[in-house]
Amino acid sequence: MKVAKFGGSSMSNEEQFRKVKSIILSDPKREVIVVSALGKRTNEDDKVTDLLYLIHAYLQHDVDWTPLWKRICDRFIQVRDLLELTFPIEKELSAIQTRLQNEKVSQDYLVSRGEYLTAQLMAEYLHYTFVDAKEVIFFDYEGEIDYEKTTQAVRSFYEQQTTLVVPGFYGANPFGKEKLLGRGGSDITGAVLAKALNAESYENWTDVSGIMMADPRIIDSPKVIEEISFRELREMAYMGANVLHEAAVFPVQEADIPIQIKNTNEPEAKGTRISNHEVEKENGLTGIAGRKDFLSITLFKRHMSDEIGFIWKAMSIFANYGISIEHIPSGIDNIGVVVSAEAIADKLFLITKELKEKLGVEEIEIIDELALISVVGGPHKELIGLSGKVLSILNQLGIRTSILSQGAQELNLIIGVANDQYETVVKGIYEGMVTAHVSETSDGITSNS
Repeated sequence: MKVAKFGGSSMSNEEQFRKVKSIILSDPKREVIVVSALGKRTNEDDKVTDLLYLIHAYLQHDVDWTPLWKRICDRFIQVRDLLELTFPIEKELSAIQTRLQNEKVSQDYLVSRGEYLTAQLMAEYLHYTFVDAKEVIFFDYEGEIDYEKTTQAVRSFYEQQTTLVVPGFYGANPFGKEKLLGRGGSDITGAVLAKALNAESYENWTDVSGIMMADPRIIDSPKVIEEISFRELREMAYMGANVLHEAAVFPVQEADIPIQIKNTNEPEAKGTRISNHEVEKENGLTGIAGRKDFLSITLFKRHMSDEIGFIWKAMSIFANYGISIEHIPSGIDNIGVVVSAEAIADKLFLITKELKEKLGVEEIEIIDELALISVVGGPHKELIGLSGKVLSILNQLGIRTSILSQGAQELNLIIGVANDQYETVVKGIYEGMVTAHVSETSDGITSNS
């Protein structure tokens, strides 16, 4: 069986509901469905979830929330009516409104109603069984998912009725009250259910046809990565690529269940398959990701390499100030520490002062307005490796890097360049490794030539 999750853009109006139903019924293996709340119908529209967050804020400050509530009610009623469903949505909406007027409701309860009501409508539309997420997703007292209790509950419902619709984004705390899953919530719900049922695959349906090899704001229509490993995905996500939240990956990665990213609006597109298996890449490149606005702090001290524990002591100073380290390039008697410029801005003087006084650092060099680019690679047959190709492209571009560091097994190459060179380098590497490769192979020239 498969678990299929449909995001807010897939559930935005009655027409999207029709597309989702067609997709689900086209494959009888899609037995457990997770849905998000009604999403945006247009760029100017609002997500129901955002409106519910806003209503909760209005409630805290005694601002009239009823116009927002009417907008939400109208949207749910419209979907119900246009799909000719019989679900008594007015009764559910009225019960929620009564609670809003007469008691202090939690944000978790209120915001979760978007998924709750959307799942009710979809369950009737599919003729599947609705299961409240409170009945199958459980948190422990530490706020973590209780996988043992969750698995037992999910399997129990599935054994009774194999076709289920479950609202995403929330579960139940130890007291049986609604608790939101946080960022990437519905994605996490789908992953948890897939793990609990040992699904064949976890399908994540959204509004893009997979994970792109580079930022579409820089590269015009970048290629979609058809297959990527969880390790490669982690490298790209860490450097800012807009992919699944890691909490939505861990459950299925541990259970060795592949994720398939698909487009609700282009269901025939292959999408991206994510698994533990590393697939050989035609040109050695998986994708390119990166972020701007870093700060590089290089520490120089004679005979640093002979001093046991120096790096640990230096990192402890950054940790004491609550600074997360992004990257640590090193030499014999120097180490570089790359951090977010924003995070360290008001602490830089104190940190450098402490490094000199406590560790005897002789010289500190600071480079600001720095961008980090991660070139992620996978297994490939070519003689020239990832780093060799990238260095050749940088040389052709006339780009001088301030950081160049290769990870183990050529999985990734980290490049540090000036902020204003970021787009040029990303475009140059993509064109040099993808566009040029496609051109060569289409002319009948092998990539090893």
